[in-house]
Amino acid sequence: MRLSDLMGVTVVGRDGHELGHVHDVEMVADGPTLGPFGPTLRVDRLVVGRGSIGARLGLDRDEVRGPWMLKAIFGRRRLHRVAWTDVQRAADGTLHVIR
Repeated sequence: MRLSDLMGVTVVGRDGHELGHVHDVEMVADGPTLGPFGPTLRVDRLVVGRGSIGARLGLDRDEVRGPWMLKAIFGRRRLHRVAWTDVQRAADGTLHVIR
């Protein structure tokens, strides 16, 4: 599976309600070292929600402080961070949270 296959995919929660679409993927560099490239990356969490512009700018994160006007507009949207280990791919192409 390619990372681009995950972007924009619909994610459904345990209760069957749609959480939104995948907007970003958080990765961890903790795999085996590949020569000069360093440690390999693995998918840790998916950033899922309905608002995409603020998420792409990083304005949904608490540690991002500004610009204040954009933070006020886009920072209110709640995005979910779903652990990759809690995700199961369905036959119809959606992702289901299993925990």
